[in-house]
Amino acid sequence: MAMLRGIGRFAATTALGLAWLPGVGSLVGAQEGFSAPAQSSQAAPTQPAFEVASVKPLPDLSSLVFRVDHGNLHARMGLQWLIGWAYSVPVTLVKAPDSVTLAAIEIEAKAASPVAEDQVRLMLRTLLADRFHLEVHRETRQTTIMALMIGKNGPHLRASESEGKWRRRLDAAALRETYTGVTMKEFTEFLAQYYHGTLDHTGLSGRYDFVLEYRGLLDPQSERPFNVAVIDSRRDALAQVGLRLDPVREPVEFLVVDRVEKLPTEN
Repeated sequence: MAMLRGIGRFAATTALGLAWLPGVGSLVGAQEGFSAPAQSSQAAPTQPAFEVASVKPLPDLSSLVFRVDHGNLHARMGLQWLIGWAYSVPVTLVKAPDSVTLAAIEIEAKAASPVAEDQVRLMLRTLLADRFHLEVHRETRQTTIMALMIGKNGPHLRASESEGKWRRRLDAAALRETYTGVTMKEFTEFLAQYYHGTLDHTGLSGRYDFVLEYRGLLDPQSERPFNVAVIDSRRDALAQVGLRLDPVREPVEFLVVDRVEKLPTEN
């Protein structure tokens, strides 16, 4: 539990104060008896990009914003978190210099026409490469991470009838956290922001509704905000719905930042 609390405190700082990459290299050589490949006359494919984008550094992250709407992106987040989101990697699995983990930026960008979220991620990669000179690569390391698993008595989850994107509601007055229409993959992606590289080991498919109750799990003397306090207690709350969050050691793919500028180039 001490380990989990330590991770929770790190993640809370990361999520509130920040802060989810492949590099490309080439080596062309010629050996005796082999010819170098002919150069293609075709132009390299154009990378997906926003039609217009404004990027500016922020002094802090006093108010977090992240919104994707039909190809339009508005974000006030940590640079490390945005890198992870662009590459679909949890922020806890993004290895970057300290200057990146502490950098806060605002992005307002628009696509030429409505596109799916996956395309927005690709366009954000292009933007980060253009404005921050971002270069990254993926690397697999043996490490200890958190895994979401089914409890010994099985899951107690209700099949969801909701449509559209999944939702999370945090009720500080009732000390309750409500999830609606969420898959276990989406849930673990959310948890991975707070617990080191959380992976889905439940084997469950489908969309679910469930509630986590925190009354009796939180320290009544604590002065921490509810949204921070739940990080240390969520592991106990998960038992209410037949899930558990345990550390496991296995090969995990990290996103390693090779190069990135702390400040963006001019708009």
